[in-house]
Parts: sequence; structure tokens; C-alpha cells
Amino acid sequence: MDGAVTPQEDDILINALKDLVHVVQGLLENAEKESSKGSLEEFVSTKLGSLFGLIPAGAKFLNSLSVKRRSEAEDVWKNAYHRAEVRDLVEDLMQLGEKWDAFLERLDEELQMSDRLLANSPQAVCLSGEMVLTDARSGEIANQGLLDAQSLRVLVVSSGCQEGADYWLQDTGCKYDMLLDPEKKIYSAFGLGASYAKVLKFNTMLEYGEYTVQQRTFPQAQPNIIKDIYQLGGDFVLDEGGKVIYSHPSKSPRDRPAVSEILAAIVEGSHSSTP
Repeated sequence: MDGAVTPQEDDILINALKDLVHVVQGLLENAEKESSKGSLEEFVSTKLGSLFGLIPAGAKFLNSLSVKRRSEAEDVWKNAYHRAEVRDLVEDLMQLGEKWDAFLERLDEELQMSDRLLANSPQAVCLSGEMVLTDARSGEIANQGLLDAQSLRVLVVSSGCQEGADYWLQDTGCKYDMLLDPEKKIYSAFGLGASYAKVLKFNTMLEYGEYTVQQRTFPQAQPNIIKDIYQLGGDFVLDEGGKVIYSHPSKSPRDRPAVSEILAAIVEGSHSSTP
């Protein structure tokens, strides 16, 4: 659907937009309705997950237009802006996206999510050697030597349980050392909290819809393993003394720095520590 849009393509676009707007509106209205019943804590633990329904809806929308990315869909609807109905539907979708994010922001605020609380705390500039961590592969307490960089060492830190770590390592084939921080001491030190607003953000859910269309797979967790999917992560580089020389707390699950950026920080850090 490149270039000029035919009347038939206009109709396909309009129907696809109508379907997406309808689904988003239904998901949001249902979440708002359910959140008004009982406690918010019960709502987020049992009903909030329904908002993940935006992922397949977004994928269906892209497939309807025979595109694989939202940016391509935007090009399609911009080429059809001569139709008032298209402009109105796109505006409806954008407004629903704003309401979606505002609803989640209210949840974060009312439930005092740790992401908000930690935002007011200074990030660690040096990692303490007294933190007790568990080696995910051996299940044994990890000594500080595992955190000391001898040249360059990549460590994966998870707040999950041993069983979940075993499953994740097998599912992903990850070859790096992995440490468990179930009390989230390292997470807290680096200012990494949990957030419904950042994980379920409207644009993030639509981006995951792109993954579905592109047939990209997500690491899976076993149903019986409890996992805090709303916990945010980040990327950090420490020097040999445990000093933080690079910090990138993620603003969303997909917010990760380029490897080149991390390597540049390592090179700069090594130069600054050279006498």
C-alpha cells in the first residue's frame, strides 16, 4: 500500500482503524470499570493483565494493512488523510492512547509504585560488596569476586526465583553468569522500580504487536512461576572498584542502549582509570 491509496485500500484502512479503536476503547473502559470495584490491589493482580489484549489487536491491525511496523501503518493513514473519516479515526486512536497512559499513571500514583518512590532517591554511585546474591546456575551464595571485573564480564541480574531462573536460562540459551536478587537490593540501589504505566504503555503494547507480526518470539515463563512482569530493568557498567561508570535505567521494557554505547563507556572508563 505505497504511494497513492485506492478507494478499496481506503475502505480496508477505515475498517482496520474502526476495529482497533473499538478494541482499545473496550479494553480501557473495562479496566476502568473493574478498577472501581473493590481494591486496586486486587484489580491489578487479577484484571489488569487484560490490557495485554492490545498486543494481538495491534498485530491484527498491521496485518490488515499488510505492513509490519506502526511507522508503515502511519504512512498508510497519512496518505489517506483526504478522507475525513480516516482523520477522525486516527484522532480517536491518539486520544484513546493518551487516556490509556493516563489511567496507568493514576494506578502508579495511587498504589505508590516503587518506580515513583525510587525516582526521588539518588542512584548508587558504587555497588556495595556486602550485598548477598545467589548464583543462578549453582544456587549457591555468590561472593563479591563474581562482581569484580577482571577485564570485562557480563552479568545478568534477576529479581526472580531459582526455578524461574533455571527455566529462563534454558529457554533463552543465555551463556552469561546470572545472579539472583530476590530482595531487589541492587534494583533499588540503581533506582529500578516497578511500574504499570511504563510496562503497559500504549505505544509499547503496539510495538509488541509488531513483534507478533514479525514472528519474533518472547521468552516464556512457566505458569506456576510467579514473576513480577512490571519490574523495570536497566544496563550498568561498573569498574574494578565497583564504581558505576555507566548507567541506563530503562524507561520501558524495550528501552535498552546500543552495545556500541556501552562499549564506549567501558573504553572511556578504562582511560580515566589509567594513571
